[in-house]
Amino acid sequence: MRNIALLLEYDGTAYGGWQVQKNAESIQGTIEDTLSRLLQEKVKVVGAGRTDAGVHARGQVANFHTQSDWTPAKVVYALNGTLPEDIAIRAAAEVPDGFHARYSAVARRYSYRVVSGKTAIDRAYSAFFPFELSVDAMNSAAAGLIGEKNYRSFSKFADEQRSFNCNVTRAEWTSEGERRMEKGERRKGKGERSTDFSLLSPRSCLLFEIEANRFLHGMVRAIVGTLIDVGRGKLSVDAFKKIIESRDRKAASMSAPARGLFLEEVEYAEGVSWEEGRRLPSA
Repeated sequence: MRNIALLLEYDGTAYGGWQVQKNAESIQGTIEDTLSRLLQEKVKVVGAGRTDAGVHARGQVANFHTQSDWTPAKVVYALNGTLPEDIAIRAAAEVPDGFHARYSAVARRYSYRVVSGKTAIDRAYSAFFPFELSVDAMNSAAAGLIGEKNYRSFSKFADEQRSFNCNVTRAEWTSEGERRMEKGERRKGKGERSTDFSLLSPRSCLLFEIEANRFLHGMVRAIVGTLIDVGRGKLSVDAFKKIIESRDRKAASMSAPARGLFLEEVEYAEGVSWEEGRRLPSA
């Protein structure tokens, strides 16, 4: 049996999450069904991160075992020609038999995008918070996340976790200026007016990035929701620290919406060479 790893991205809007479930379509189930049809064998796919309903990914990693002799490049080509448009395989690679997308991972990085202005086009990929937020306060609180700690306060299903300890190596908010095109009018002369679309108005966009060796179920969204309350002035930096120490999910704030969350990258100690699986088929 060969072991094939996949590097993929997906828009999670239409799915009940990564993991196969009875009452909703899943990313895992869609890929398994497609691979099983293509390879004419029963395929089980394992993902590095079990993203929730509505959560997206740019760098999810999965692996599956197969008896097929298909090259990684052929796997990519066939899957991308068959999968729905909201799931894309970026690359594939043959990996050692012991490679496990979830348990072999040493680090994962997530991002969360917040906008202060209502957006129609990006509504599925960012969370709308029309409040003045203090990035300095949120970063001061986020600094308290660094290190190996018990994160039970941010765990969605506490009873299902065997361990609540995670080692967070990065937790930071950054601000980027967006410019939104708006319709304006300018004078052409002698009272004449013409439509001018060159007027731009600023819109605040904040990006939160967090990296750790592992994450608990719902951890990132719970952290973001609580940090937003720090940014709004509803919680102090000291109060945020006490929430971590409380190990009580009820002490933290509501989870931020799923649509702003992306699994950006998964790292492995030995690394994975994706080059062969990136090759395009010859004409």
